[in-house]
Amino acid sequence: MPRQYINTPLGQLHVRTEGAGPALLLLGSAGRSARMFDHLIPLLADRFQLIAPDMFGHGNSDPLPARCDIGSIAGCMTEVLDAYGLDRAHVYGFHSGNKIGTALAATWPERVDGLILAGQSHSIIASNEARNRIIGERTQEYFATPTAADEISKALAGWATLQRRLTDLWWPDALLTSAPDRLKKLAQTRTYVIDELQSFDSTAALYSINFSYDLASDLRKIQARTLVLEITTPDEDRLIGRQGAAFCACIANAELQTLEAQGFRITLEDQAPALAKILRQFFEPS
Repeated sequence: MPRQYINTPLGQLHVRTEGAGPALLLLGSAGRSARMFDHLIPLLADRFQLIAPDMFGHGNSDPLPARCDIGSIAGCMTEVLDAYGLDRAHVYGFHSGNKIGTALAATWPERVDGLILAGQSHSIIASNEARNRIIGERTQEYFATPTAADEISKALAGWATLQRRLTDLWWPDALLTSAPDRLKKLAQTRTYVIDELQSFDSTAALYSINFSYDLASDLRKIQARTLVLEITTPDEDRLIGRQGAAFCACIANAELQTLEAQGFRITLEDQAPALAKILRQFFEPS
């Protein structure tokens, strides 16, 4: 897969590209690089020109700048499109990527054709306050570094937090079963661990700027034809309920589809064929 570095006002982005056809920009979640699309890209490369950047502070891109916001990151996606000579592109945004995709479509509507905003139910809560409260509860380990008197103590506390994260990731249940696809699960686990190591210093900062982003306001500015893809789980159905319908109601031209999560770490990597089918059907309507 061809790769290149693209200069933007916030630093260099490492971008992977493959395929030919209408442009499709793939925006991933906090804590993950463009590697999360490794299984999806081969299924779409015959239909689309796929463009998958590592977000700032993730993968091989420059660190996340100390002072930036979702809007400025979205603005850098226009630089990516410019680098490939593209006036417009379809956009698929997952979790943090759905916020960046929303800001891109709201502020630069002329650059976005179709738009898919995907995420678990907690990621597509229309209310900023409610969404931030729930996501904050789920991401508190990234903010658990205690206040320390000196930089060395802070760094060591962060190092201990990273160790706990890696210990949790290292042995997922899928590797402890007798399933025949354990080699595939192991490869996915190794990729996840690499992404965690590369992104750990920036993940908390990316969540922080997500919290300060007025998603609800920008949803109402979207002009592009939009699909809200709600990733459902039994736990979220029980704890917070489904949020897709209310999220859709904020967007002028939106439809809703649901997909039950069975994939690796809920990023749909094990459901790439199902996800590819959804993207093809939406971005290439008959």
